Amino acid sequence: MCRLENSFYLCEKVGKVMNLVSMVPKVFNYGKRIANVAPEAIFGTSTELAGTAMRNTKGSLLTKAKAGFKAVENDVFTKQAAQGGFLKRLYTNLKNTPKDVLTSIKTSSSAAKAAGKNSLWGGIKGFGSGIGKKMPFIGAVMYALFELPNICTAVKEKDLWQGVKEIGKAGSKLGGGAVGAAIGSAICPGIGSLVGWIAGEWVAGKIVGKSYSEEKAEKEQEQLAQLQEQMSATQNQQVPFMGNSQYNTPNLDSQISNYNNPYADDLMMQQQPFNMIA
Repeated sequence: MCRLENSFYLCEKVGKVMNLVSMVPKVFNYGKRIANVAPEAIFGTSTELAGTAMRNTKGSLLTKAKAGFKAVENDVFTKQAAQGGFLKRLYTNLKNTPKDVLTSIKTSSSAAKAAGKNSLWGGIKGFGSGIGKKMPFIGAVMYALFELPNICTAVKEKDLWQGVKEIGKAGSKLGGGAVGAAIGSAICPGIGSLVGWIAGEWVAGKIVGKSYSEEKAEKEQEQLAQLQEQMSATQNQQVPFMGNSQYNTPNLDSQISNYNNPYADDLMMQQQPFNMIA
């Protein structure tokens, strides 16, 4: 009986292990797909596309997220075939950013003029829309540049592992910004990308914590505040003057109060206009 129970227990454990092993290829495949899409998503070059796919897909949030991911993935494959690697596409996107914003201004201005509206106001709206669409990309690039000194400082003052952790924090914040931008674009095209990116980056920052440079600056501020408090407390301390005991004299007020005036009972002397003590 015991052998039979042990056999069932062993078979159950082996079955669980086999299930886990069978999931490895799937997990690896998903990881590969995410790694391929991540640079495109992190730097916001496909957030508008993902937002449009999510907005046009009906169903649960998970269904919308899958549609957005699939749209970005297909776009990445298309760009890789037509434009080359990610760094080349990144450079092209950066170079074309002013041109894309200008095109958005012209298109909106022309549309407003054709509708009999103020073309200047249409151009302003086009500028806002163009910047809103490009801002996730611009913000991600600027954030990455600003994080480089922090990563270098962490490696120099701590070790390589600290630098790896800072890279992970920066990547998580950028990834959060990209997800937020896609959701914001799905809710409100244009400016929603910018608002969503800021919100997503903020939430991710709260999760992963502050960077090494931020933590270092906070510690320095705390140390400075403690030093200032100590200096202030030292200055406010009053050290009593002890003096030389052989030259100590009673208080002058005490001397005057204890002085016996020999003319205290002489009415004539009290009426004289001069100092009685002198």
